[in-house]
Amino acid sequence: MKNVLNSIIQSLSKQEIRFFKLFIKRTDNKKRKDVDLFDFMKKKGGDLKIKDALKKLETNTNNYHQIKNRLYHELNNSMVWQHIWKDNQSKSFSYVLLARVYKNKGELELAFHYLNYAEKEALDSELYEILSIVYTAIIQLSHELISIDVGKYITLKKENILILSEIDDVDLLLAKVMYDIKTKQNFGRADISLSKLIKSKYSKIAKDKKLVNSARFRMRLFKMYSRLLLQERDYKLLENFLIESYNEFEEDKLFSRSNHNEKLTLLTYLTNCLCKNKKHKESIKYAELLLISMKEYDSFLHDKYLFFYYNILVSNYAKTDKDKALDYLNKASNNEVIKKLPSYTSFIYLNKALIYFHEDNFRQAQKNMSRLILQEDFLFLDKGFQLKVLIADVIIRFKNGHQYIIDKIEDIRKNHKQLLLDEEYVRDREMINIISKKINDEDIADDKKTILSSMSDYDSEDLDIISYNFWLRNNL
Repeated sequence: MKNVLNSIIQSLSKQEIRFFKLFIKRTDNKKRKDVDLFDFMKKKGGDLKIKDALKKLETNTNNYHQIKNRLYHELNNSMVWQHIWKDNQSKSFSYVLLARVYKNKGELELAFHYLNYAEKEALDSELYEILSIVYTAIIQLSHELISIDVGKYITLKKENILILSEIDDVDLLLAKVMYDIKTKQNFGRADISLSKLIKSKYSKIAKDKKLVNSARFRMRLFKMYSRLLLQERDYKLLENFLIESYNEFEEDKLFSRSNHNEKLTLLTYLTNCLCKNKKHKESIKYAELLLISMKEYDSFLHDKYLFFYYNILVSNYAKTDKDKALDYLNKASNNEVIKKLPSYTSFIYLNKALIYFHEDNFRQAQKNMSRLILQEDFLFLDKGFQLKVLIADVIIRFKNGHQYIIDKIEDIRKNHKQLLLDEEYVRDREMINIISKKINDEDIADDKKTILSSMSDYDSEDLDIISYNFWLRNNL
Protein backbone atom coordinates (compact mmCIF):
# COMPACT_ATOMS: atom_id res chain seq x y z
CA MET A 1 0.00 0.00 0.00
CA LYS A 2 1.51 3.28 -1.16
CA ASN A 3 0.25 5.75 1.44
CA VAL A 4 -0.93 3.86 4.50
CA LEU A 5 -1.55 6.97 6.60
CA ASN A 6 -3.79 8.57 3.99
CA SER A 7 -5.67 5.28 3.50
CA ILE A 8 -6.33 5.10 7.26
CA ILE A 9 -7.56 8.71 7.40
CA GLN A 10 -9.88 8.40 4.41
CA SER A 11 -11.37 5.14 5.77
CA LEU A 12 -12.50 6.66 9.09
CA SER A 13 -16.18 7.09 9.88
CA LYS A 14 -17.52 10.26 11.56
CA GLN A 15 -17.73 8.38 14.85
CA GLU A 16 -14.10 7.20 14.55
CA ILE A 17 -12.95 10.74 13.78
CA ARG A 18 -14.78 12.09 16.87
CA PHE A 19 -13.20 9.39 19.04
CA PHE A 20 -9.73 10.14 17.64
CA LYS A 21 -10.07 13.88 18.39
CA LEU A 22 -11.05 13.11 21.99
CA PHE A 23 -8.41 10.40 22.32
CA ILE A 24 -5.57 12.62 21.21
CA LYS A 25 -6.53 15.27 23.79
CA ARG A 26 -6.44 12.74 26.68
CA THR A 27 -3.20 14.19 28.08
CA ASP A 28 -3.61 17.88 27.19
CA ASN A 29 -5.86 20.22 25.26
CA LYS A 30 -3.08 22.14 23.53
CA LYS A 31 -3.22 22.72 19.80
CA ARG A 32 -1.25 19.91 18.17
CA LYS A 33 0.36 19.85 14.76
CA ASP A 34 -0.49 16.17 14.25
CA VAL A 35 -4.18 17.11 14.55
CA ASP A 36 -3.63 19.94 12.06
CA LEU A 37 -1.99 17.44 9.69
CA PHE A 38 -4.91 15.04 10.16
CA ASP A 39 -7.44 17.75 9.21
CA PHE A 40 -5.35 18.83 6.24
CA MET A 41 -4.95 15.25 4.92
CA LYS A 42 -8.65 14.54 5.43
CA LYS A 43 -9.53 17.60 3.37
CA LYS A 44 -6.99 16.97 0.60
CA GLY A 45 -7.73 13.25 0.20
CA GLY A 46 -5.18 11.58 -2.09
CA ASP A 47 -4.04 14.95 -3.51
CA LEU A 48 -1.55 15.80 -0.72
CA LYS A 49 1.68 17.55 -1.68
CA ILE A 50 4.48 17.74 0.92
CA LYS A 51 5.26 21.40 0.11
CA ASP A 52 1.62 22.32 0.85
CA ALA A 53 1.73 20.37 4.12
CA LEU A 54 4.97 22.12 5.16
CA LYS A 55 3.39 25.50 4.47
CA LYS A 56 0.19 24.58 6.34
CA LEU A 57 2.07 23.30 9.40
CA GLU A 58 4.71 26.02 9.27
CA THR A 59 7.49 23.51 9.74
CA ASN A 60 10.48 21.92 8.02
CA THR A 61 10.89 18.49 6.38
CA ASN A 62 12.44 16.77 9.42
CA ASN A 63 9.71 17.96 11.77
CA TYR A 64 7.06 17.06 9.21
CA HIS A 65 8.14 13.41 9.18
CA GLN A 66 8.09 13.33 13.00
CA ILE A 67 4.58 14.81 13.05
CA LYS A 68 3.47 12.31 10.41
CA ASN A 69 4.86 9.34 12.39
CA ARG A 70 3.21 10.56 15.59
CA LEU A 71 -0.12 10.92 13.80
CA TYR A 72 0.23 7.40 12.39
CA HIS A 73 0.79 5.86 15.84
CA GLU A 74 -1.91 7.93 17.55
CA LEU A 75 -4.45 6.92 14.90
CA ASN A 76 -3.61 3.23 15.31
CA ASN A 77 -3.82 3.50 19.11
CA SER A 78 -7.15 5.28 18.81
CA MET A 79 -8.59 2.56 16.54
CA VAL A 80 -7.43 -0.20 18.90
CA TRP A 81 -8.89 1.52 21.97
CA GLN A 82 -12.16 2.26 20.21
CA HIS A 83 -12.79 -1.18 18.77
CA ILE A 84 -11.05 -3.72 20.99
CA TRP A 85 -14.00 -4.20 23.36
CA LYS A 86 -16.56 -4.43 20.56
CA ASP A 87 -15.07 -7.62 19.16
CA ASN A 88 -15.06 -10.80 21.27
CA GLN A 89 -11.98 -12.09 19.51
CA SER A 90 -10.03 -8.89 20.21
CA LYS A 91 -11.33 -8.81 23.80
CA SER A 92 -10.17 -12.39 24.43
CA PHE A 93 -6.79 -11.71 22.88
CA SER A 94 -6.35 -8.54 24.94
CA TYR A 95 -6.62 -10.68 28.09
CA VAL A 96 -3.88 -12.94 26.69
CA LEU A 97 -1.68 -9.86 26.18
CA LEU A 98 -2.41 -8.64 29.71
CA ALA A 99 -1.48 -12.08 31.06
CA ARG A 100 1.82 -11.88 29.18
CA VAL A 101 2.54 -8.43 30.65
CA TYR A 102 1.93 -9.64 34.22
CA LYS A 103 3.92 -12.84 33.69
CA ASN A 104 6.91 -10.76 32.55
CA LYS A 105 6.49 -8.66 35.71
CA GLY A 106 6.56 -11.84 37.79
CA GLU A 107 2.91 -11.48 38.83
CA LEU A 108 1.99 -15.10 38.05
CA GLU A 109 -1.37 -15.20 39.85
CA LEU A 110 -2.51 -12.12 37.92
CA ALA A 111 -1.30 -13.70 34.67
CA PHE A 112 -3.36 -16.84 35.40
CA HIS A 113 -6.34 -14.65 36.36
CA TYR A 114 -6.36 -12.96 32.93
CA LEU A 115 -5.79 -16.23 31.08
CA ASN A 116 -8.95 -17.55 32.78
CA TYR A 117 -10.78 -14.47 31.50
CA ALA A 118 -9.40 -15.08 28.01
CA GLU A 119 -10.48 -18.73 28.16
CA LYS A 120 -14.04 -17.77 29.18
CA GLU A 121 -14.38 -15.21 26.36
CA ALA A 122 -12.94 -17.65 23.83
CA LEU A 123 -15.23 -20.49 24.99
CA ASP A 124 -18.33 -18.27 24.91
CA SER A 125 -17.55 -17.22 21.34
CA GLU A 126 -16.09 -20.56 20.22
CA LEU A 127 -12.76 -18.96 19.36
CA TYR A 128 -10.82 -22.20 19.09
CA GLU A 129 -7.69 -20.60 17.62
CA ILE A 130 -7.38 -18.30 20.63
CA LEU A 131 -8.19 -21.18 22.98
CA SER A 132 -5.15 -22.97 21.58
CA ILE A 133 -2.99 -19.94 22.48
CA VAL A 134 -4.60 -19.70 25.93
CA TYR A 135 -4.06 -23.38 26.80
CA THR A 136 -0.45 -23.20 25.60
CA ALA A 137 0.14 -20.11 27.76
CA ILE A 138 -1.45 -21.78 30.83
CA ILE A 139 0.63 -24.96 30.36
CA GLN A 140 3.78 -22.82 30.09
CA LEU A 141 2.73 -20.83 33.17
CA SER A 142 2.29 -24.09 35.13
CA HIS A 143 6.10 -24.54 35.06
CA GLU A 144 6.32 -21.60 37.47
CA LEU A 145 2.88 -21.69 39.15
CA ILE A 146 2.45 -25.16 40.65
CA SER A 147 -1.17 -24.54 41.75
CA ILE A 148 -2.28 -24.98 38.12
CA ASP A 149 -3.75 -28.41 37.31
CA VAL A 150 -1.60 -28.97 34.22
CA GLY A 151 -3.23 -32.35 33.38
CA LYS A 152 -6.62 -30.66 33.01
CA TYR A 153 -5.28 -28.12 30.52
CA ILE A 154 -3.32 -30.70 28.52
CA THR A 155 -6.59 -32.64 28.03
CA LEU A 156 -8.44 -29.45 27.05
CA LYS A 157 -5.72 -28.55 24.56
CA LYS A 158 -5.87 -32.02 22.94
CA GLU A 159 -9.67 -31.78 22.58
CA ASN A 160 -9.30 -28.31 21.11
CA ILE A 161 -6.72 -29.56 18.57
CA LEU A 162 -9.29 -32.06 17.20
CA ILE A 163 -11.89 -29.32 16.77
CA LEU A 164 -9.33 -27.03 15.13
CA SER A 165 -8.42 -29.82 12.70
CA GLU A 166 -12.05 -30.08 11.53
CA ILE A 167 -12.27 -26.28 11.28
CA ASP A 168 -9.12 -26.15 9.15
CA ASP A 169 -10.52 -28.80 6.80
CA VAL A 170 -13.72 -26.83 6.32
CA ASP A 171 -11.88 -23.51 5.94
CA LEU A 172 -9.61 -24.94 3.23
CA LEU A 173 -12.62 -26.21 1.31
CA LEU A 174 -14.34 -22.84 1.75
CA ALA A 175 -11.25 -21.05 0.46
CA LYS A 176 -11.23 -23.21 -2.70
CA VAL A 177 -14.92 -22.61 -3.38
CA MET A 178 -14.56 -18.87 -2.76
CA TYR A 179 -11.57 -18.69 -5.07
CA ASP A 180 -13.55 -20.36 -7.84
CA ILE A 181 -16.49 -18.04 -7.31
CA LYS A 182 -14.34 -14.89 -7.35
CA THR A 183 -12.15 -15.86 -10.30
CA LYS A 184 -14.89 -17.27 -12.47
CA GLN A 185 -17.58 -14.78 -11.48
CA ASN A 186 -20.01 -17.70 -11.33
CA PHE A 187 -19.51 -18.35 -15.03
CA GLY A 188 -18.66 -22.01 -14.54
CA ARG A 189 -19.68 -25.15 -12.75
CA ALA A 190 -18.01 -26.30 -9.58
CA ASP A 191 -15.20 -28.76 -9.88
CA ILE A 192 -16.78 -32.23 -9.62
CA SER A 193 -14.14 -33.63 -7.26
CA LEU A 194 -14.41 -30.56 -5.03
CA SER A 195 -18.18 -30.85 -5.02
CA LYS A 196 -18.02 -34.48 -3.89
CA LEU A 197 -15.45 -33.64 -1.22
CA ILE A 198 -17.60 -30.87 0.24
CA LYS A 199 -20.74 -33.01 0.27
CA SER A 200 -18.82 -35.84 1.94
CA LYS A 201 -17.39 -33.48 4.57
CA TYR A 202 -20.81 -31.92 5.18
CA SER A 203 -22.44 -35.33 5.70
CA LYS A 204 -19.67 -36.45 8.06
CA ILE A 205 -19.71 -33.38 10.26
CA ALA A 206 -23.51 -33.16 10.33
CA LYS A 207 -23.50 -36.46 12.28
CA ASP A 208 -21.13 -35.16 14.97
CA LYS A 209 -23.41 -33.89 17.76
CA LYS A 210 -20.70 -31.88 19.51
CA LEU A 211 -19.82 -29.99 16.34
CA VAL A 212 -23.43 -29.56 15.20
CA ASN A 213 -24.31 -28.01 18.55
CA SER A 214 -21.56 -25.46 18.06
CA ALA A 215 -22.92 -22.13 16.76
CA ARG A 216 -19.65 -21.25 15.10
CA PHE A 217 -19.36 -24.61 13.40
CA ARG A 218 -22.95 -24.54 12.18
CA MET A 219 -22.21 -21.16 10.62
CA ARG A 220 -19.17 -22.65 8.89
CA LEU A 221 -21.21 -25.58 7.59
CA PHE A 222 -23.82 -23.16 6.30
CA LYS A 223 -21.14 -21.15 4.47
CA MET A 224 -19.55 -24.22 2.97
CA TYR A 225 -22.72 -25.87 1.72
CA SER A 226 -24.42 -22.68 0.53
CA ARG A 227 -21.36 -21.64 -1.46
CA LEU A 228 -21.24 -25.07 -3.05
CA LEU A 229 -24.89 -24.72 -4.13
CA LEU A 230 -24.14 -21.20 -5.31
CA GLN A 231 -21.24 -22.45 -7.40
CA GLU A 232 -23.43 -25.19 -8.85
CA ARG A 233 -26.18 -22.62 -9.50
CA ASP A 234 -28.78 -24.84 -7.83
CA TYR A 235 -30.89 -21.87 -6.77
CA LYS A 236 -34.03 -23.86 -5.93
CA LEU A 237 -32.21 -26.06 -3.43
CA LEU A 238 -30.19 -23.08 -2.21
CA GLU A 239 -33.33 -21.05 -1.51
CA ASN A 240 -34.81 -23.81 0.69
CA PHE A 241 -31.49 -24.39 2.45
CA LEU A 242 -31.02 -20.68 3.23
CA ILE A 243 -34.55 -20.14 4.54
CA GLU A 244 -34.34 -23.26 6.71
CA SER A 245 -30.89 -22.24 8.01
CA TYR A 246 -32.04 -18.70 8.82
CA ASN A 247 -35.14 -19.90 10.67
CA GLU A 248 -33.17 -22.56 12.59
CA PHE A 249 -30.47 -20.07 13.61
CA GLU A 250 -33.15 -17.61 14.79
CA GLU A 251 -35.05 -20.29 16.76
CA ASP A 252 -31.86 -21.59 18.39
CA LYS A 253 -30.73 -17.99 19.12
CA LEU A 254 -27.40 -18.59 17.40
CA PHE A 255 -27.00 -15.12 15.93
CA SER A 256 -24.69 -12.84 17.90
CA ARG A 257 -22.24 -10.01 17.45
CA SER A 258 -19.38 -12.49 16.92
CA ASN A 259 -21.12 -14.15 13.94
CA HIS A 260 -23.00 -11.10 12.68
CA ASN A 261 -21.02 -11.19 9.45
CA GLU A 262 -22.39 -14.69 8.78
CA LYS A 263 -25.95 -13.52 9.41
CA LEU A 264 -25.57 -10.70 6.89
CA THR A 265 -23.93 -13.08 4.42
CA LEU A 266 -26.87 -15.47 4.76
CA LEU A 267 -29.39 -12.69 4.10
CA THR A 268 -27.33 -11.45 1.13
CA TYR A 269 -27.28 -14.93 -0.41
CA LEU A 270 -31.01 -15.33 0.23
CA THR A 271 -31.99 -12.02 -1.41
CA ASN A 272 -29.91 -12.85 -4.48
CA CYS A 273 -31.22 -16.39 -4.64
CA LEU A 274 -34.88 -15.26 -4.49
CA CYS A 275 -34.12 -12.74 -7.23
CA LYS A 276 -32.63 -15.50 -9.41
CA ASN A 277 -35.78 -17.57 -8.78
CA LYS A 278 -37.90 -14.57 -9.92
CA LYS A 279 -39.46 -14.15 -6.46
CA HIS A 280 -38.91 -10.41 -6.51
CA LYS A 281 -41.33 -9.34 -3.77
CA GLU A 282 -39.84 -11.86 -1.34
CA SER A 283 -36.33 -10.83 -2.33
CA ILE A 284 -37.08 -7.15 -1.62
CA LYS A 285 -38.68 -8.13 1.72
CA TYR A 286 -35.49 -9.91 2.80
CA ALA A 287 -33.41 -6.99 1.45
CA GLU A 288 -35.20 -4.72 3.92
CA LEU A 289 -34.50 -7.28 6.67
CA LEU A 290 -30.86 -7.16 5.57
CA LEU A 291 -30.87 -3.35 5.98
CA ILE A 292 -32.39 -3.61 9.48
CA SER A 293 -29.78 -6.22 10.42
CA MET A 294 -26.99 -4.01 9.05
CA LYS A 295 -27.91 -1.44 11.72
CA GLU A 296 -27.51 -3.92 14.59
CA TYR A 297 -24.53 -3.77 16.98
CA ASP A 298 -23.91 -0.07 16.32
CA SER A 299 -23.92 -0.66 12.54
CA PHE A 300 -20.35 -1.94 12.67
CA LEU A 301 -20.78 -3.94 9.42
CA HIS A 302 -23.18 -1.52 7.74
CA ASP A 303 -20.73 -0.13 5.18
CA LYS A 304 -19.41 -3.57 4.24
CA TYR A 305 -22.87 -4.74 3.12
CA LEU A 306 -24.26 -1.47 1.73
CA PHE A 307 -23.22 -2.34 -1.82
CA PHE A 308 -24.99 -5.72 -1.63
CA TYR A 309 -28.15 -3.97 -0.40
CA TYR A 310 -28.19 -1.55 -3.32
CA ASN A 311 -27.22 -4.27 -5.78
CA ILE A 312 -30.14 -6.54 -4.89
CA LEU A 313 -32.65 -3.68 -5.03
CA VAL A 314 -31.37 -2.68 -8.47
CA SER A 315 -31.45 -6.34 -9.65
CA ASN A 316 -35.06 -6.81 -8.50
CA TYR A 317 -36.45 -3.51 -9.70
CA ALA A 318 -34.69 -3.91 -13.06
CA LYS A 319 -37.21 -6.73 -13.62
CA THR A 320 -40.27 -5.12 -12.02
CA ASP A 321 -39.93 -1.32 -11.96
CA LYS A 322 -37.13 0.13 -14.09
CA ASP A 323 -37.69 3.71 -12.88
CA LYS A 324 -37.12 2.55 -9.31
CA ALA A 325 -34.03 0.63 -10.42
CA LEU A 326 -32.57 3.80 -11.96
CA ASP A 327 -33.51 5.75 -8.83
CA TYR A 328 -31.57 3.32 -6.61
CA LEU A 329 -28.64 3.41 -9.02
CA ASN A 330 -28.55 7.19 -8.72
CA LYS A 331 -28.70 6.92 -4.92
CA ALA A 332 -25.82 4.43 -5.00
CA SER A 333 -23.79 6.65 -7.34
CA ASN A 334 -24.05 9.53 -4.82
CA ASN A 335 -23.23 7.41 -1.77
CA GLU A 336 -19.76 8.08 -0.34
CA VAL A 337 -19.30 4.48 0.85
CA ILE A 338 -20.20 3.00 -2.55
CA LYS A 339 -17.94 5.50 -4.34
CA LYS A 340 -14.88 4.07 -2.54
CA LEU A 341 -15.41 0.58 -3.98
CA PRO A 342 -13.06 -0.46 -6.82
CA SER A 343 -15.98 -1.84 -8.88
CA TYR A 344 -18.18 1.21 -8.27
CA THR A 345 -18.21 2.61 -11.82
CA SER A 346 -18.64 -0.82 -13.39
CA PHE A 347 -21.68 -1.50 -11.20
CA ILE A 348 -23.33 1.84 -12.07
CA TYR A 349 -22.68 1.92 -15.83
CA LEU A 350 -23.40 -1.77 -16.50
CA ASN A 351 -26.74 -1.72 -14.72
CA LYS A 352 -27.77 1.53 -16.38
CA ALA A 353 -26.82 0.12 -19.79
CA LEU A 354 -28.89 -3.03 -19.23
CA ILE A 355 -31.94 -1.14 -17.93
CA TYR A 356 -31.93 1.20 -20.93
CA PHE A 357 -31.39 -1.76 -23.28
CA HIS A 358 -34.45 -3.59 -21.96
CA GLU A 359 -36.44 -0.35 -22.32
CA ASP A 360 -35.35 -0.24 -26.02
CA ASN A 361 -33.43 2.98 -25.34
CA PHE A 362 -30.40 1.72 -27.28
CA ARG A 363 -28.72 5.12 -27.54
CA GLN A 364 -28.52 5.51 -23.74
CA ALA A 365 -27.63 1.82 -23.35
CA GLN A 366 -24.66 2.19 -25.71
CA LYS A 367 -23.58 5.45 -24.06
CA ASN A 368 -23.38 3.81 -20.61
CA MET A 369 -21.76 0.64 -21.97
CA SER A 370 -19.05 2.73 -23.64
CA ARG A 371 -18.42 4.59 -20.39
CA LEU A 372 -18.10 1.26 -18.57
CA ILE A 373 -15.54 -0.14 -21.01
CA LEU A 374 -13.48 3.06 -20.87
CA GLN A 375 -13.20 2.93 -17.06
CA GLU A 376 -9.83 1.92 -15.62
CA ASP A 377 -11.43 -0.55 -13.18
CA PHE A 378 -12.97 -2.44 -16.13
CA LEU A 379 -9.48 -3.77 -16.89
CA PHE A 380 -9.27 -5.33 -13.43
CA LEU A 381 -12.45 -7.39 -13.86
CA ASP A 382 -12.27 -11.13 -14.54
CA LYS A 383 -11.32 -11.74 -18.21
CA GLY A 384 -14.33 -14.00 -18.78
CA PHE A 385 -16.62 -11.33 -17.38
CA GLN A 386 -14.95 -8.70 -19.59
CA LEU A 387 -15.65 -10.87 -22.63
CA LYS A 388 -19.34 -11.16 -21.72
CA VAL A 389 -19.57 -7.38 -21.30
CA LEU A 390 -17.90 -6.72 -24.67
CA ILE A 391 -20.30 -9.11 -26.43
CA ALA A 392 -23.20 -7.34 -24.70
CA ASP A 393 -21.78 -4.09 -26.10
CA VAL A 394 -21.79 -5.61 -29.61
CA ILE A 395 -25.43 -6.74 -29.17
CA ILE A 396 -26.43 -3.20 -28.13
CA ARG A 397 -24.54 -1.73 -31.10
CA PHE A 398 -26.37 -4.17 -33.40
CA LYS A 399 -29.66 -2.75 -32.17
CA ASN A 400 -28.31 0.79 -32.45
CA GLY A 401 -27.41 0.83 -36.13
CA HIS A 402 -24.23 -1.32 -36.30
CA GLN A 403 -21.95 1.61 -35.35
CA TYR A 404 -18.29 0.42 -35.40
CA ILE A 405 -19.60 -3.11 -34.83
CA ILE A 406 -17.17 -4.89 -37.17
CA ASP A 407 -14.21 -3.13 -35.55
CA LYS A 408 -15.50 -4.12 -32.10
CA ILE A 409 -15.85 -7.77 -33.11
CA GLU A 410 -12.33 -7.81 -34.51
CA ASP A 411 -11.00 -6.26 -31.29
CA ILE A 412 -12.72 -9.00 -29.25
CA ARG A 413 -11.28 -11.74 -31.47
CA LYS A 414 -7.82 -10.21 -31.25
CA ASN A 415 -7.70 -9.33 -27.52
CA HIS A 416 -9.51 -12.45 -26.26
CA LYS A 417 -8.10 -14.96 -28.74
CA GLN A 418 -6.95 -17.51 -26.15
CA LEU A 419 -10.14 -17.26 -24.12
CA LEU A 420 -12.33 -17.83 -27.17
CA LEU A 421 -10.46 -21.06 -27.90
CA ASP A 422 -11.45 -22.38 -24.47
CA GLU A 423 -14.35 -24.86 -24.50
CA GLU A 424 -16.00 -22.92 -21.66
CA TYR A 425 -16.48 -19.94 -23.98
CA VAL A 426 -17.67 -21.75 -27.11
CA ARG A 427 -21.13 -20.06 -26.90
CA ASP A 428 -19.49 -16.64 -26.75
CA ARG A 429 -17.41 -17.47 -29.83
CA GLU A 430 -20.51 -18.69 -31.68
CA MET A 431 -22.43 -15.57 -30.66
CA ILE A 432 -19.78 -13.32 -32.22
CA ASN A 433 -19.82 -15.43 -35.39
CA ILE A 434 -23.63 -15.21 -35.65
CA ILE A 435 -23.61 -11.41 -35.39
CA SER A 436 -20.81 -11.19 -38.00
CA LYS A 437 -22.75 -13.43 -40.39
CA LYS A 438 -25.97 -11.48 -39.85
CA ILE A 439 -24.28 -8.20 -40.71
CA ASN A 440 -22.94 -9.80 -43.90
CA ASP A 441 -26.40 -11.23 -44.74
CA GLU A 442 -25.19 -14.83 -44.38
CA ASP A 443 -27.45 -17.70 -43.33
CA ILE A 444 -27.42 -18.20 -39.53
CA ALA A 445 -30.23 -20.74 -39.09
CA ASP A 446 -27.95 -23.68 -38.17
CA ASP A 447 -25.72 -21.53 -35.95
CA LYS A 448 -28.77 -20.17 -34.13
CA LYS A 449 -30.16 -23.68 -33.58
CA THR A 450 -26.78 -24.86 -32.23
CA ILE A 451 -26.42 -22.09 -29.66
CA LEU A 452 -30.07 -22.33 -28.51
CA SER A 453 -29.78 -26.08 -27.97
CA SER A 454 -26.47 -25.81 -26.06
CA MET A 455 -28.03 -24.23 -22.98
CA SER A 456 -31.45 -23.69 -21.40
CA ASP A 457 -33.05 -20.24 -21.41
CA TYR A 458 -32.80 -20.21 -17.60
CA ASP A 459 -29.04 -20.85 -17.61
CA SER A 460 -28.52 -18.38 -20.44
CA GLU A 461 -30.24 -15.65 -18.44
CA ASP A 462 -28.08 -16.51 -15.46
CA LEU A 463 -24.75 -16.71 -17.27
CA ASP A 464 -24.92 -14.06 -20.00
CA ILE A 465 -24.87 -10.30 -19.45
CA ILE A 466 -27.59 -10.11 -22.09
CA SER A 467 -29.19 -13.55 -22.51
CA TYR A 468 -28.02 -14.96 -25.85
CA ASN A 469 -31.04 -17.27 -26.00
CA PHE A 470 -33.54 -14.49 -25.38
CA TRP A 471 -31.92 -12.18 -27.89
CA LEU A 472 -31.63 -14.82 -30.62
CA ARG A 473 -35.26 -15.85 -30.20
CA ASN A 474 -36.61 -12.31 -30.25
CA ASN A 475 -34.29 -10.44 -32.60
CA LEU A 476 -32.90 -12.80 -35.25
